[in-house]
Amino acid sequence: MSDHDPLQKLWTQQTQEPFEMSLADIHARAQQFQTRVQRRNWIEHAASVVVIAAFGYVAWVVPDWGVRTGAGLIILGTLYVMWKLSTFARAATLDEKNQARSWADFHRAELVRQHDVLTRIWSWYLGPFVPGIVVFWFAMAFAPSLDLPLGARLLILAQNALMGGGIFAAIAWLNRRAARRLAREIEALDRARDT
Repeated sequence: MSDHDPLQKLWTQQTQEPFEMSLADIHARAQQFQTRVQRRNWIEHAASVVVIAAFGYVAWVVPDWGVRTGAGLIILGTLYVMWKLSTFARAATLDEKNQARSWADFHRAELVRQHDVLTRIWSWYLGPFVPGIVVFWFAMAFAPSLDLPLGARLLILAQNALMGGGIFAAIAWLNRRAARRLAREIEALDRARDT
């Protein structure tokens, strides 16, 4: 390629269009974002009810105390996650919307809040399930009713750990990816506000 390539010259001389976001755009994006957060939380709450019902049934029916304890810990973890969804990961209240100086300030604050929610996924969403899941898996693998050698029990435990670890890793990865998207949107909003 020569030093006088016309395409390269054209590319290097093009002007960069400034990023613009009107007040109406910010308002619409803020409303959409709040709707997405509310929908996510409703889905999470519905899933939590299913988890509580399923593990409540297991704790009621299965006579093994290890399984019951694991199921109970999973239910407690689920209740904690539901509480965090209602406090830490919630959508904005009407008061917060009304108290914001501008839609841009409100939307930015909500983006930052949800970014924090997504980056702290292990502490409030995944972590609370770990004790119950570990107890449940151990109790299932080492249940007295299973007539299996130690090696087979350890294999069952390892398979559960690999599957569960993979699911947790995938959830963490998806949340990190979503957090990066929110960080880019925060930067774009900051650039729009600075112009």
